[in-house]
Amino acid sequence: MQRDELLALMISVSAPAPRLDEWDRVLSIYAGYLEGVAPKLSEKELGNFIGAGAMFYRTLCQADAYRQESVWGRRKKEG
Repeated sequence: MQRDELLALMISVSAPAPRLDEWDRVLSIYAGYLEGVAPKLSEKELGNFIGAGAMFYRTLCQADAYRQESVWGRRKKEG
């Protein structure tokens, strides 16, 4: 499967959406799947998947911080 096909599937496939404050659960699920295939991967391939997970984690952290600041920052200004 090509990269574009994989990306399209990731975007379009139906998947349960965790609550916004449980985003770390998604990364835990990813780590569990990676654990299953890790023995079949080279050290470099595994490092690439871990790096992608790290980028995903940082993106989620930034989004969560922005969301919290939007909600709590607004409440502080209103209060």
